[in-house]
Amino acid sequence: MGRFDRNEVIAALAFMAFGLFWVVVGMGYSWGSSVRIGAAVFPVALGVIMIALCGVILGQSRQAEARRIGLKVRPAILILGGILVWALSVDHIGFLPATAILVALCSLAERESTWRSILGLTVFLCAFGTLVFITALRIPLSVLGG
Repeated sequence: MGRFDRNEVIAALAFMAFGLFWVVVGMGYSWGSSVRIGAAVFPVALGVIMIALCGVILGQSRQAEARRIGLKVRPAILILGGILVWALSVDHIGFLPATAILVALCSLAERESTWRSILGLTVFLCAFGTLVFITALRIPLSVLGG
């Protein structure tokens, strides 16, 4: 017979309390009408969704053996560093080079990454990001610096 993972139960109950807090706060706002929703809808909806998801976590917390997840420093540094480098360099070198550097740094966090997969992911994300963010959404970023 399985037992509950104490850490997951505590975390789920804490987030459920946080969701309940937003439901209570949202109930104090106006609901609005069917044509124009009020300020209450957003916090109440998110609070209810958070409570429901935490209920799922509680349901899955019963297990034979508690899982232990250790923090791996190398991937955390590479991923956070990649995001920081992108944010600091995108205005100076452009969207495409900054995104290529981001993908390269973040891909190095996974030891099994191959250069072929990194290159394919870089090409896809640069093309997709350019189409979505620069072309469609018209975010004022230079493609190749400037």
